[in-house]
Amino acid sequence: MARNSNPATLTVDITSTYGLGIQYGVLRADEPALRASEQAVHNAAGFSNDPVLALARYALGDALLNRVAPADRQSGVELMEQAREACLRERVLFLVPVTDLWIAREKAERGDRDGAIPVMRKAVEEIIQAGGLAYGLWATGIHVVTLLERGTEADLAEAQEAIDRLAGLSHHGSAMPAITLLRLRALLARARADDAAFRDLAGRYHAMAKSLGFEGHIAWAEAMVEGE
Repeated sequence: MARNSNPATLTVDITSTYGLGIQYGVLRADEPALRASEQAVHNAAGFSNDPVLALARYALGDALLNRVAPADRQSGVELMEQAREACLRERVLFLVPVTDLWIAREKAERGDRDGAIPVMRKAVEEIIQAGGLAYGLWATGIHVVTLLERGTEADLAEAQEAIDRLAGLSHHGSAMPAITLLRLRALLARARADDAAFRDLAGRYHAMAKSLGFEGHIAWAEAMVEGE
């Protein structure tokens, strides 16, 4: 339907499908997803609509930041920075802390967790305070994972508080909060060296990911179990 519509509609459709799908672990950032996201940026650049172009750059940046190659990830950071500038210019303010979190996550991936975590903490608060429950779910997950990777006692306590707060929010029976919470609880159990709880939670997480067909979560769950 979108392909038979106008370029703006097609661009938003592609970026919503692949961008959000990859971001939430439903899809993997494979070659078809990357090519479609690149096409969306190309389409958006062909007409004068800065918000749509910003959205397309955001989605492509999302895909690239979920790749392995350092060059891809660097390109993803640059696209996120461009998207952030456009969001400020066009007053699409709800996406600004989201882009901040992506950029901070890459900083953490490169080893600067001490510099990244305060940025993440601020971004998560801004997203949740603005009522962005969907983005708040994803943002909390990124923050918790980074805290657990640093792994101090204070980090583990903060991660537990973040998980508890997330669990206390109303999710209306959605599968995404359920699988995200299961993943985070498994990672927290592993960080605490609670082997029995970790094996139980990781097994349940893997089974749920497979039952839902969430490609990204399946890959994360398999990596979790293999790295046990």
